[in-house]
Amino acid sequence: MKKLLVLVGFLALITTASKAQKIEEIDGIYYKNSKKYTGTYQGYYDDNTLQSEVKIKNGEKHGKATIYFKNGHVNEIRSYKHNQMHGKWVMYNEHGIKVSVARYKNGKKHGKWIIWNDYGNLLYELEYDNGEKNGVWKKYDEQGNLISERKY
Repeated sequence: MKKLLVLVGFLALITTASKAQKIEEIDGIYYKNSKKYTGTYQGYYDDNTLQSEVKIKNGEKHGKATIYFKNGHVNEIRSYKHNQMHGKWVMYNEHGIKVSVARYKNGKKHGKWIIWNDYGNLLYELEYDNGEKNGVWKKYDEQGNLISERKY
């Protein structure tokens, strides 16, 4: 009887697994069962550790996307709208220190960008307007002292 229950459980597992369909990305559009996918897509490294989690709506990246280092720490947090970067983009180093905050609007650089070194010291303050350099760009040395400015 015990062997029969194990066999039935195994057959149920095989049947369920064979019905599960993989989410595919073709030319930037995500599909499941040949239909545009809505949900959370998870990508994995070759060793099956989580590489990314991306919100998908009607086949397109739409909402929050989180990219991970192999060690499990967050590498990037991005925002998408209709498959284009839109909103805040934050990057971290492998030790969890924030190294940049940037913004996009409809796939173009837009707004203030701040870049730090791997120790968290300010290196750059930049500004973009609809993909074009804008405002005063500032550069700092490793100690955080302002060393140059350029106006755009």
